[in-house]
Amino acid sequence: MKTVEFSMGQKKLHLYFNGEALIQCEALDAGRGPDDPVWIDRIMQNDSDGRKTLYAVAHILAQQGEAVRRCLCLDAERTPTEDELHLLLTPMQLLGIRSSVLAAINDGYSADDKSGTGDIDVGLMELEKKTKHFARLIT
Repeated sequence: MKTVEFSMGQKKLHLYFNGEALIQCEALDAGRGPDDPVWIDRIMQNDSDGRKTLYAVAHILAQQGEAVRRCLCLDAERTPTEDELHLLLTPMQLLGIRSSVLAAINDGYSADDKSGTGDIDVGLMELEKKTKHFARLIT
């Protein structure tokens, strides 16, 4: 599991796009017409609707990233609300969060890198080692 980190001052958001995030993001399209842009297209728009959608998606991905962190027994951190993102992000950070959100979405849709050139997930390596050890004990 790989999250995309986005720094917002002293606060770091851990953005993660999983199946639950996809469901919640698709729910942002509820009540919209068939000719309206979908959520993924709206986050690229530089109007108020695009920014509102971007804040909502960033909040969803941050919530999922925090859930992953808690699942891995890492220290819990508070996730900023959509309103807090709207209030606290500077124009330059707005560009950065859009880029980070897109990177997290891309990571969520990408297959795991088995070539050995990608990031090393130490936690996953430890879990696999323990699982193999446990499997040897019970067989």
